[in-house]
Amino acid sequence: MIMGQADMVSEMKYECIRAKSMMSKQKGVDNWFNSLHSMNPYRGCEFGCVYCDGMSESYHVDNFLTHIRIKENAPEIVRKELESFGFSSQSKMETESLLPFLESEDAKRLRETGPPKFIIGVSGGVSDAYQHVEREHKITRKILEVMLDFEMPIFLLTKSDLVLRDLDLLKEIHDRALVNIGFTVTIMDEETKNVFEPKSATVYERLEALKEIRDAGLHGGIAAMPLIPGISDTEENMRRLTEEATRAKSEYILWGGLTLKPGRQKDYFMSVLRKRFPDNRPLIERVYQNEDPYGAPAYKLLPVNVIKEGYRLCREYNTDYRIPLWPIEGVPRINQVIIEILLRISFHIKYIQEQPWHRARPFDAAIRSLENNIEGEITLNNLIAIAERLQLNQRAVSVIMEILEHGESSLLHSFELE
Repeated sequence: MIMGQADMVSEMKYECIRAKSMMSKQKGVDNWFNSLHSMNPYRGCEFGCVYCDGMSESYHVDNFLTHIRIKENAPEIVRKELESFGFSSQSKMETESLLPFLESEDAKRLRETGPPKFIIGVSGGVSDAYQHVEREHKITRKILEVMLDFEMPIFLLTKSDLVLRDLDLLKEIHDRALVNIGFTVTIMDEETKNVFEPKSATVYERLEALKEIRDAGLHGGIAAMPLIPGISDTEENMRRLTEEATRAKSEYILWGGLTLKPGRQKDYFMSVLRKRFPDNRPLIERVYQNEDPYGAPAYKLLPVNVIKEGYRLCREYNTDYRIPLWPIEGVPRINQVIIEILLRISFHIKYIQEQPWHRARPFDAAIRSLENNIEGEITLNNLIAIAERLQLNQRAVSVIMEILEHGESSLLHSFELE
């Protein structure tokens, strides 16, 4: 039962701060979003999503929903960090190198010097980079200008159609590198959405923005996470979401459940649930009574395995259940294809077959080795020898060979460990 829109906290406070660093330090490429680094142009988020884990004590941000810190020096910090990784600014090369005097082929080789590029998450780390304060301060747009200057591939995750304001920049970045824009959509019913995501764009606005982005030739899709047990994990909501995402030309739908970390996040969520959805409270209390420090539910008590059900819907509607690994400058294409295959095998083992996660460790270890370029560039000639060193079993090698030769594999969907 819905008793009205969530009664969000009162007065908003805005403060300009000086950031010391911007890019997160991850151990490896994010298996969901394919990004190696992510950032938050703002600290705190105005959208006020009731389930947001940014409220939890683990992020050390007080008043997350009402006190927005604007990282006014973020673009210059990002520029310095990219230079520290060994990447070159195109504008600097034009003015401080011999580039303007070189023949076209030599100029191309000079531009391609440097380390392999990787995807950077510009929005969606914890706070939304396109929350309302971005309209005035344009920190995200200024960061995108830096990304264009360095020709870096980017990923954006947002609940706002304000991203369309920057479509001109995004198209330029995509022409030179790669742009993938994901929209979080979890609840199709607008009234229910207003309870849990009270200050974000409407579902219709997000889907229309996705369609416009896809029509402009950029990559894009849906992050259907987190789905709330008993509320947004229903067959009706998930199917409608899939149908509308397909109409908006979504290339993928990522599915995920709700995490509730003990403390501020869980307390706030449960207080809203008690007022707005009292009939659903007993189920959620039961599922999250384990007080897991990372907010994970007691999986066996969940009414729906949303990843498995979402995977089934994606196959039914011919939509990808993962973000594909699109080509990136400097990364050998066969290496990238093999990483993607191994990611999908690992996904099948963990989420579709629901096997113990240790069964996927050989594949996860192989992924890290390939991401760190330990094996160098892979060719069809050295593939078998490298597969043996990575301890990949024959079935996995068969999947890889089939995809490399034919572009698809019937074995992948029915993957079984030997």
